[in-house]
Amino acid sequence: MNRLDNKQELLDYFVQEFNKFSDEYPDLREDNHTKEELHQRCDVLSDELWEIVEERKEQNIDERKKIMESGQTESCLEFFTISAMQLM
Repeated sequence: MNRLDNKQELLDYFVQEFNKFSDEYPDLREDNHTKEELHQRCDVLSDELWEIVEERKEQNIDERKKIMESGQTESCLEFFTISAMQLM
C-alpha cells in the first residue's frame, strides 16, 4: 500500500511557478487581482491533491478488502500455530 504518486511533483511545480512569477514581477505581488489569482491557483492545487488522496484511499481500501478476503492471513496464522505446537 506504500506506492508513489505525483503529489510532490504537483507541489514542486506550483512552488517553482510561484517563485518564477515572484522573481519576474515582484511589484505585482501586492496587486489585489494578482493575490486573487494566486489564491485561486492554491485552491486548484489543493483540489488536485485531495483528488489524488481520495483516489488512493479508495484503491487502498479495495486492496485491503482483497487481502482480507483472500484467506492468506488465516493460513499464515494456522501455519504459525501448528509450528508453535510442534515446537512444544
